[in-house]
Amino acid sequence: MCRWVAYAGSEIYLEDLIFHQEHSIVKQSLAATQSTWVTNGDGFGVAWYSHRKTPGLFKDILPAWNDSNLRSLAAHIQTKLFFAHVRAATGTSVSRSNCHPFVWENWTFMHNGKIGNWHSCRKDIEDLIDHTHYPHREGTTDSEALFLTALSKGLTSNPIKAMQDTFHDVLKIMQIHQSTEPLRVSCALTNGKEIWAFRFSSDDQSPSMYFGSPHTRSQAHTSNPINTIASEPSDSQASHWFKVEERTGLHWTENGLEHFSISV
Repeated sequence: MCRWVAYAGSEIYLEDLIFHQEHSIVKQSLAATQSTWVTNGDGFGVAWYSHRKTPGLFKDILPAWNDSNLRSLAAHIQTKLFFAHVRAATGTSVSRSNCHPFVWENWTFMHNGKIGNWHSCRKDIEDLIDHTHYPHREGTTDSEALFLTALSKGLTSNPIKAMQDTFHDVLKIMQIHQSTEPLRVSCALTNGKEIWAFRFSSDDQSPSMYFGSPHTRSQAHTSNPINTIASEPSDSQASHWFKVEERTGLHWTENGLEHFSISV
């Protein structure tokens, strides 16, 4: 499986979370502690927001720990909101188009998990993507298909409903194909101002997800003390990390963090 981190808060350098943490996402790419896949070296990606409407995006197939360009960019880019992801491929090719995050207009999405028996279900699931969004299909992953399906179901106007409808329709297709593997989802999406995260599975064994407030070099204070949602904590200070329960979602805004139940 993969590892990811979503940050929103006062302006920081990318490196503050990507590199300068006790258990940063780059360190997780070498030694994840809460994943069946210890090494996540099949590419990485970072999407960040600035004063432009659409996010900046940098992805490559090199392992995150071995990319000097990532280290240099992370030391110079400042942002109030970004997504970072390290990939462990689960049956699709290692290519830049298959690396997360995925971007459409001002929206960004990243995922850890899988659609069970993906290769059997792929055609029917891709048929859920409408004609507006299918031309943006660049890779072969189930993750990108989830994103484009949710966009087709109205994600930009109602992210929670669109994701729940996507899970529902994907599960129906998996049932038709008599899938023996589960649907497992730990994902996050953003419009550049708010973040929605979802932890859901068909077997109640979703990939891990936490929210918290790791320390950065920023001295600014914001009204929402929670600044991070991630696959696993980036430091060992348990007092400021909280586990997200199964079939639970999070909605982050600058004013606070709300929980919601995922019903499919």
